[in-house]
Amino acid sequence: MTQEDLSRFGREYAQMGLYIEHYFEEKGIRFIAVAEGIDSKKGLDNLMLPMTNVINSLYARQASTKTKAAHRARAGSGMFIGSRAPFGYQKDPDDRHHLIVDPEAAEVVKSISQMFADGIGYVRMTKILRGKQILNPQAYFNQNNPDYYKNSDYWRKPFDWHATSVRAILNNPVYLGKIVFGRTKTKGFFDKHRIAADESEWVVSEDTHEPLITQDLWDTVHQMMQARRRENCTGEVQPFAGLVKCADCGSSLNVSYDKRKGRYTGFSCWVYKNYGKERCTSHAIGWKTLNQLVLEDIRRNALDAHRHVADYMDMLLAIKEERQKEDIDRSRRELKTIDKRMDELNKILNKLYEDAALEKISEERYQAMAPKYEREQIELRGKRDALTAELARNDEVYNNIQQFIPLIWKYTNIQELTPYILNELIEKIVVHEKEIGADGVKTQQVDIYYKFIGLINQKAEGGCKGEVVKVKRTEIENQPV
Repeated sequence: MTQEDLSRFGREYAQMGLYIEHYFEEKGIRFIAVAEGIDSKKGLDNLMLPMTNVINSLYARQASTKTKAAHRARAGSGMFIGSRAPFGYQKDPDDRHHLIVDPEAAEVVKSISQMFADGIGYVRMTKILRGKQILNPQAYFNQNNPDYYKNSDYWRKPFDWHATSVRAILNNPVYLGKIVFGRTKTKGFFDKHRIAADESEWVVSEDTHEPLITQDLWDTVHQMMQARRRENCTGEVQPFAGLVKCADCGSSLNVSYDKRKGRYTGFSCWVYKNYGKERCTSHAIGWKTLNQLVLEDIRRNALDAHRHVADYMDMLLAIKEERQKEDIDRSRRELKTIDKRMDELNKILNKLYEDAALEKISEERYQAMAPKYEREQIELRGKRDALTAELARNDEVYNNIQQFIPLIWKYTNIQELTPYILNELIEKIVVHEKEIGADGVKTQQVDIYYKFIGLINQKAEGGCKGEVVKVKRTEIENQPV
């Protein structure tokens, strides 16, 4: 085997050494590298052989690092650097690093997001797409770029949609008008298998091209994707999927479905159903009851917000600020205590260091005492950062209310609940166990946490089949968006 130089054979020094010094010798293969003057027939005791291999390997790694850095810099400046435009877009003829909307494919992307938000599951959605004879992303690309692939297999099933294709579209932030680079990475320099990269490693450029879906729709879809969504026999997903929680154990409530009648019947605690009363209680509530409660609560809040917007905002602010004031005061007290202790620790550590330097205490004594104070410093810094972030979140109260008002307005005349409405408006629904009063009447507390706002302090009663279900809201709690 003759090579112009060693770099033409390979640049991984360990593997090259294995081949040249062991494998070729075992197989009787003569290896010649012309530029370095290496000939295995004359012996491999040339000192330059391993050194050249190491240098070649280092050069390849540096070139790879520089190429990746260049790609990240381009993506950071808003340039699209993929070889193919994502489904729904095409490369701008005047600038191959800019994406423009492909109208035909863009409508498919929009309909997929909307169908999912409306509660249509993956399996049913793929059947709908196949039934409408809509080309899948690969077939659509091939149709518009017939010379790109020569293999006819790419044309075999042009309308064959799969759940993986749908999920890929729903998960791609490019449809928000962003360029996102580095969502996956190779395991290593020589292992080219791709793995998911942590979100902190992504390079994100905002507003680089026209979006196909809104941020609100994206948030709603992804809230629904995070829930366990099982399709019923009609291919639909239960509207409350992932939203209904047990007040005691915090687990999701399971839903029951009557296949014969084709309807949902009720909810009960998953932990209780699987582990019994030793772990939790049933927290059972009828599907019709919960549906009616939530529907009426949304109507009531939407009507109040629409008719008396100023009073409604004042009510939200007053209760929120009352609770917020308690949280702020507590956080500030804790912050003051932490700052005082951190000052003390700085003085203690400085004094210890000075005493050790002046040999007033031994090095062993210093090493025994200092680490304990340094660990406490690290813990206090973490607590201080958390408290500072909490105080910053409390400043967002007014902005959250400003976002919630137009959101609830949309549903002033709502007639029925859909998965999209529920996931756009509601963070979670917490169901408590039933209670039996002195008069023998059963009551049940249900807490509805709205996005941006949390728990709203209005009271209502309702129920089905003789049950009375109380919706108690005694305060507004800060809920992360």
